[in-house]
Amino acid sequence: MKPRKIIFIISLFGAVANAAENSCKYALTGGKQDIITIDIGQTMSIPRDTPNGTVLYESTPYQHGTTNKYNCSSAHSWGVKNNLGTDTTTSDTFPIGGTGISWQYILNGKARFGYGGFIESAGTWHFENYTTALRLIKTGDIKSGVTIAAGDVGYIKADTLFLTTIRTSQPITITAASCETPDVKVDMGEHDLDVFSKSGSYSRSINFDIKLNNCPSGIKKVTYSLTPNTTAPAWNASMGIIKLHANSTAKGIALQIIDSNEQPVELNKTYTFSNFSSTGGNFNIPLAARYFRTLPTGNFGEHDTGMSAGTANSDISFVMSYL
Repeated sequence: MKPRKIIFIISLFGAVANAAENSCKYALTGGKQDIITIDIGQTMSIPRDTPNGTVLYESTPYQHGTTNKYNCSSAHSWGVKNNLGTDTTTSDTFPIGGTGISWQYILNGKARFGYGGFIESAGTWHFENYTTALRLIKTGDIKSGVTIAAGDVGYIKADTLFLTTIRTSQPITITAASCETPDVKVDMGEHDLDVFSKSGSYSRSINFDIKLNNCPSGIKKVTYSLTPNTTAPAWNASMGIIKLHANSTAKGIALQIIDSNEQPVELNKTYTFSNFSSTGGNFNIPLAARYFRTLPTGNFGEHDTGMSAGTANSDISFVMSYL
């Protein structure tokens, strides 16, 4: 009798489990899920320093019909499953591997949460006159050169029933767009010590450019900042003045960075390069450098104690951002 009881109990549990797992079914004969195929293109170029949370792409809304109308005999879990990474019940944003990009399922203009984040009651449900769109969002550092495979991005489930699936038609290669920026070496030439007769006096300016080469299209904004290095710390950040290297033999002077209008470039401040074009190409940010007397004025002009000629080397870093 025990074997029969065991078999009976297992059969009973199996029947209950099957009923619970299959509480939702298509309501119409021939009912099936909607497959939404989207062509994003073969490449997606994203400016390297685009802020997290920026919407990178949103598809044209797809208009649902009646084919995926469904009935559910009991309350059930409902929500989005991510086919390209993880999903949780508390988030409406789903990572695409380690690309730095996530996607959202936009149903009727609203991002929907992961499966299980919503409990739908028993009854008849439909997507008729609803719209679905795919939204891509930057959520991390862009991994340039990676490819998102074509195929299913994710889907909405009601219990075990697949209702809609978003699918991409072709692989997408991601690039983090930026310009090539070679190091800059500025030959400051020779300067007579007598131009530094008092505190605040300065030498003639030596022009140089920060070059932006081979900039791709799609970058809308370029910013830059000048950051002092430990080898040449700031003497006066607001005036764009940095100290000379410790092994320089010239004394009483420092180096000042100025713009094309001979105005000081404040250190650690972000400037927008206004002559950039989103069509891409090659560009120059015009700047200049000059020596600046930092020693207080004395009674002997350029011969004041603490002033001396010699080598006068320095360096500074420039930081570019592409938006």
